[in-house]
Amino acid sequence: MSRSDRSPSTILTLAVVCGCLALGGVGALESRHMSVTHGLPLEWPTVLVSTMPRWIGLAVAMPLVVWLSTSVPLTPVRDKVVALHIALFFAISVLHAALDTWSVGLVTPMVASVFPLVARLTRSWYSTMPTVFAIYAAVMFATWGMAEARERQRRTLRASQLEAQLQSARLATLRAQLQPHFLYNTLNAIAALVGDVQPARAVAAIEQLSELLHASLRDDGREEIRVEEEVVLVKRYLALQRMRFGERLRYECRVAPEVAECLVPVLLLQPIVENAVVHGLDAGEGSLTVSIDVAPMADGVWITVENDGAVVDTSARRAGGHGVGLAATRARLQTIHGDRASLSLVPRPGGGAIVRVEIPRKIAERSAAESAAMGATMQPV
Repeated sequence: MSRSDRSPSTILTLAVVCGCLALGGVGALESRHMSVTHGLPLEWPTVLVSTMPRWIGLAVAMPLVVWLSTSVPLTPVRDKVVALHIALFFAISVLHAALDTWSVGLVTPMVASVFPLVARLTRSWYSTMPTVFAIYAAVMFATWGMAEARERQRRTLRASQLEAQLQSARLATLRAQLQPHFLYNTLNAIAALVGDVQPARAVAAIEQLSELLHASLRDDGREEIRVEEEVVLVKRYLALQRMRFGERLRYECRVAPEVAECLVPVLLLQPIVENAVVHGLDAGEGSLTVSIDVAPMADGVWITVENDGAVVDTSARRAGGHGVGLAATRARLQTIHGDRASLSLVPRPGGGAIVRVEIPRKIAERSAAESAAMGATMQPV
């Protein structure tokens, strides 16, 4: 049994011992008061000898009830458990009656000489059994109730831990889906540069990819990063794509200062922007402009990614066909924020598409060391 399990039982045991001794003290006060009322006051030593032994015996024996109720659960009800409690109750009640018989006989030897021991013991057992039964039942059910409460607490804690582990595993799976997808498209872009016999640009693209992977794929346990960090990652990706497409690709990013410190899921924007580029320029468009806007809203952050490329296929949109990137991003948002977050894809008037993301606002606190580290590793491209 762990220390956390022993502590409540220890407290209950001390409470039971103190309670039995307190009841003995009340019994002693009652005996003293009754003797004074009847004009035959008893001395305190006599009062204590006649009343306290049986209660001291209960104070010694009742911790056994706590131990048994803790060691052997009451539920489910089993014949063995019932038999154990009946046997323990009988032993404690007989001990209580025996101590009562002995203490009374010690104070009043005349009664002890007139009535046989068995008769006095039987009478004492019948008269004290209801009190012993009430105390036994109270201690037994109190111990059982505490054990059940601890078990419910453990189950709740375990369920929350399992839920957190499940959520973390789901996020890791979704993020793992994004990373190979992103690498596949990026390596295709570098392969295109090599195929066009542009070695200098290919080498520069590989260097950009290295920097991007260093920033975006590091395993630091974070599932959310600041908006400004996420935008730096997206700029790295767009700079990488610009090496491939040249002046055909233009982009602009606007981040409201009041949301720069807000938290967003890692790699939230990258698959959305990747979709905009891949389904724009790779679809045969002559040029493409990608615009990223991050702005505050009532209780959240409003992110818009817009491109002026090919017209969105509305039938595919209704069927949920947004590709791996948007599907995984939507699933991540649902896992992290539930119904408080949303992602929608709509056609842009005049061609292209608009992706709108709404997430709850959560501000991150930055330490001085973290600010210095980010400044050293997240230089703009």
